[in-house]
Amino acid sequence: MTLDDSAATEPVEQANRNCRVLLINEHRIFREAVRVIVEVCDGFEVVGEAASATEALQLIDTVQPDVVATELPLPDRGSVKFIEELLARRPHAAILVLSEISDVQHAIATMRAGARGYVQSDAGCTELLNALRQVAAGRRYPCESFTASRRRTSKRQQAGSVSIVDLTDRQLEVLRLVALGYRNKDIAHRFGVSVKAVQHHRARLSELLDLQGTAALTSYAVRTGLVTESLGVQSL
Repeated sequence: MTLDDSAATEPVEQANRNCRVLLINEHRIFREAVRVIVEVCDGFEVVGEAASATEALQLIDTVQPDVVATELPLPDRGSVKFIEELLARRPHAAILVLSEISDVQHAIATMRAGARGYVQSDAGCTELLNALRQVAAGRRYPCESFTASRRRTSKRQQAGSVSIVDLTDRQLEVLRLVALGYRNKDIAHRFGVSVKAVQHHRARLSELLDLQGTAALTSYAVRTGLVTESLGVQSL
């Protein structure tokens, strides 16, 4: 397979070589299955495997992947947090999320954070390889069920309902920090704004999502993958 050079990520443009893939999943049998699928596709090679975010970040400089195919969330890191850390270490890597979570809001959250594609782990080989080719060529790939859910979300929006897809980046970050247990004054200090401005953001979030109180907002953030419940404030 020849990648679309005009849209390829920088590492692939710089050298005429196979696209280097790093696989991340806590289950070895899943990694081995995906490795077999990837390596039958011309133009790709698996250069490393990791069972956790910590292990992956330790490998990243050594294996220098063009594409990172990763389970999310991982046992030791929330979805958004790991994407941010990975891109900080390897900015040009294309992240393809392979997840058991079918919630469209989780998919949206990961792609807002910088993932280039999202595929549910029960997808077939054809969809996985198509997603791999798309993200390696610098394009986005929302999985088929994700696309269908977006259409349903659009219909609900027309009826007056709002979901996470409508939130601004600032609203998403306020929601994440609230879920992590940060107080209004801490959030205000982080953004360099007044406490009153943060209160306004929280009130607007509650109004848009029809959720009242910190507990409800936190539960929503966990469900959509903005934070991982077990990590608490450490996810920031």
